[in-house]
Amino acid sequence: MKTDYIDKSAGVSGGQAFDIRDWVEKGLSWGKYLSECKENVNRMSNIFRQLSVPKETIDFLRAKDVLTIVCIAEDWCPDCAQNVPLIAKLAEALPSTDLRLFFRDRNEKLMDHYLTNGKRVVPTAVFFDSKLNEMGKWAGPSRKAKVWTLETLVKGRKIADIPQEERERFGELYDEKFLSEFLNDSLSEIKALLS
Repeated sequence: MKTDYIDKSAGVSGGQAFDIRDWVEKGLSWGKYLSECKENVNRMSNIFRQLSVPKETIDFLRAKDVLTIVCIAEDWCPDCAQNVPLIAKLAEALPSTDLRLFFRDRNEKLMDHYLTNGKRVVPTAVFFDSKLNEMGKWAGPSRKAKVWTLETLVKGRKIADIPQEERERFGELYDEKFLSEFLNDSLSEIKALLS
């Protein structure tokens, strides 16, 4: 179901309708986003360099006329460190597609318009056609990555209670698993929502 870029029901604040056009102009390019990040910059850059998007995915997105992607993220988030480079790689593979990145905590009104189950989930990528009609919204990580993280790292604990060294070791393993497996899961979920 497509949503017109002016949404008169969600995101209404002070009697004004939410208009994505107001936001797209303010978004950051991939390079500008990286330059403003304070955490995970090398991690995101490395993942971006290693990523390869299958031709069939590029052809699929081109056929769907995806011309703008709005991505809401935070640099401290491990899931963003993997999936935001993926979204940037998709945009790079589609030269006519405009990627606009936003830091969640600096853009609360935008994030609140694209809540996932009432939560401010990052990364959130919203896909638009040439007229800025919303085609679909994807909030990462992939379902398989979420389950794997819960079973492998979290194990019923609060993230704050997990020792930093254990989180760092997990992060390295997670990056390897993302590039070998979860990347394809994320791409499959994105394609499914745009089908």
